[in-house]
Amino acid sequence: MSNRFEILEEYQQANSELDHLKGLVVRQQDRSRVVTIYPHLRERVSHLSEKCEQLDMLLEAINASED
Repeated sequence: MSNRFEILEEYQQANSELDHLKGLVVRQQDRSRVVTIYPHLRERVSHLSEKCEQLDMLLEAINASED
């Protein structure tokens, strides 16, 4: 992950998967008043959220160092 473009690509992939999982949660809420989120799904969403935040901070630091 030493390359800015690799970091950006990893961020985009993680963010895309996170959006997909959040979409699954929304569809599940639309189908039922009682939402049961599987523990592994909740853990994956949490992990991807943290990963996206970290990668975003890293990209901001890289951009700031280039200015």
